[in-house]
Amino acid sequence: MALTNFFRDRNGRLRIVEVPNLPILAWAGLGAASMMALTPKYQEVLGSLSKGSLILWASLEAARGNSPFRRTLGMAALAREVLPRR
Repeated sequence: MALTNFFRDRNGRLRIVEVPNLPILAWAGLGAASMMALTPKYQEVLGSLSKGSLILWASLEAARGNSPFRRTLGMAALAREVLPRR
């Protein structure tokens, strides 16, 4: 029973997948645009904006996610983007 509560909000509604909000749409759009950019400078700028959008989305989910699953997902995405990679 506790596992199912992990995916539900305070009202008992299942909250695994939601309609994408603006920061996650910006991440996807800017990421795609960075792959299609013609110069390395534009690739870098668009890639940085894409990463910033993902960090914004992740921090919003971690702070105000509708369910514990969404908050955990936001914290994992934020950690992946912010922590140094080996």
